[in-house]
Amino acid sequence: MPVKGDIMANYQICEFCGNLCKQRTNRMCENCEETYRKIRSIVEDNPNTIVLEISNQTGVSVSRILSFVRNGYFIMKEGNIDILK
Repeated sequence: MPVKGDIMANYQICEFCGNLCKQRTNRMCENCEETYRKIRSIVEDNPNTIVLEISNQTGVSVSRILSFVRNGYFIMKEGNIDILK
């Protein structure tokens, strides 16, 4: 019978959404990683896109986009975001 600590060792709390998810090499759950990739794709294709436009194109809330900025994945520059990671 597995020990409770052994089972929990396979899980982590996503630092972006706070949900419990399977242990991963990065700090994000699969959903947050997919969201990050959507945002990154738009920023790569259109580096001068403002946050509101990214939100409209992806359906990701402005607050979620800004959480990636706060966690160091993007940087804000005069309303636009650039990729850091």
